[in-house]
Amino acid sequence: MTKSLRFQTLALLMTSIVLILSISLAWLHFLSSNLQDYKDLIDGPLQASHMADEANLQFKVQVQEWKNVLLRGKNSADRDELWSKFEDQERRVQDILKHLSVLEGIDPAIKARVGKLSEEHRTLGDAYRKGRDAFVAANADSVAGDRAVIGIDRAVTKQMNQLVIDLRYLSNTQSQDINADASQTILTGTLAILVSALILGIFTLVSSRRFRRMIE
Repeated sequence: MTKSLRFQTLALLMTSIVLILSISLAWLHFLSSNLQDYKDLIDGPLQASHMADEANLQFKVQVQEWKNVLLRGKNSADRDELWSKFEDQERRVQDILKHLSVLEGIDPAIKARVGKLSEEHRTLGDAYRKGRDAFVAANADSVAGDRAVIGIDRAVTKQMNQLVIDLRYLSNTQSQDINADASQTILTGTLAILVSALILGIFTLVSSRRFRRMIE
């Protein structure tokens, strides 16, 4: 009888340990999944949001470089130098949009919008070149150059701003969802381990009392 009780107690103890270990491993698995979700967020929507911010900033610099051409490009040497800076900014914007359009973890609809924005930005560059030609033809008259391109950047500016807003919202929403899932995982895992430990303690206490009664 004593050996049987010892065996039952040992079996109960081993079963409880295996149960707690299984719960702990499952907990770690879900936490690992949450960490992967964080990584996907950083490599995907969050990085896309930063890239959209950068593209928007560089586009604003590009527009400013055009204004510099009009304001300080009276002679050809200065104009060529200023125009070169404009084209550098244009390439920077295109490079960022190109990388953004192939970024992993981004919704195909967002990528399609980026592709359309990139195309419209290239078309805008053609319009600025016509404006430069009008500026030169008018003997470097800034008013003529400005009139030739007035309002042409509004559509691209609007799309840039909206892309930034949407990607920020997307990354913030996903971040909140991941935080909620991680908090739930931690809470559930902690409660499961505590309950298992409590049950193990109760059964151990009961078994030890039974064992003492058997040997008395």
